[in-house]
Amino acid sequence: MTAHEHLRQVLAGHELTEQELQRVQSIRDALHKHLAETLPAGVRIYYGGSYAKGTMIRDHYDLDIVVYFPPEPRTPLDRIFGAVHQALVAGRLEVHPQTVALRIPVTSSFHVDVVPGRAHDASFRYATLYRNLQPPSTLQTSLKVHIEAVRTARLAPCIRLLKLWRLRHGVPLKTFALEILAARALEGKPRDDHAVAMIETLRFIAAQVNSVLLQDPANTNNRLDLTREDRSAAARAATMSLAASRWDEILR
Repeated sequence: MTAHEHLRQVLAGHELTEQELQRVQSIRDALHKHLAETLPAGVRIYYGGSYAKGTMIRDHYDLDIVVYFPPEPRTPLDRIFGAVHQALVAGRLEVHPQTVALRIPVTSSFHVDVVPGRAHDASFRYATLYRNLQPPSTLQTSLKVHIEAVRTARLAPCIRLLKLWRLRHGVPLKTFALEILAARALEGKPRDDHAVAMIETLRFIAAQVNSVLLQDPANTNNRLDLTREDRSAAARAATMSLAASRWDEILR
């Protein structure tokens, strides 16, 4: 068995069961229905996160539900964030406000992030999000571009393997950072062989993560803020993994 075939088996073992997928879809449909009935006319609802990107693993996964208000009338972003929060609470849901999302915990390994925003134009492709900070701020981005960046570049298998690597070594990087690192590492390189793609990405992380600039593919003005400690931890884990003799020393 080749390393690529072995990693295909590893990924197959971390697929969600049919029952788990049905639960995700049931929760998605119920939330969509509730939000559509509760929020004003003209609001559009999309799906994102690992569900839309095809990067779910059973150990930890999420569903992003994107709720975009229309560009006109120009509803203030704090009111949009508050309106979606109130709609979820009215549905008797446990809601934990995050920086740009409203998180609904479902199980220890699965949560839903509802991401409110205001579309830039009638295409609803780009939006401005409210950043729930002190002081508050905004973020211009496109979750649709984020999905395309993974799907069209065929990065999903590598991202899933990186998630297993992150769990195995306690790497303190969010999935969005892993996606950008994989895209940078595999730029212009083959990615159909899972083992080759994974090794290339680990080499890039080991050599570059301490200094590389990570930019949002939907808006290069958005830069991911990684602490020096988190970058160093990722570099150490990648270096240690590259020295491993077996894949079960690298992946969960």
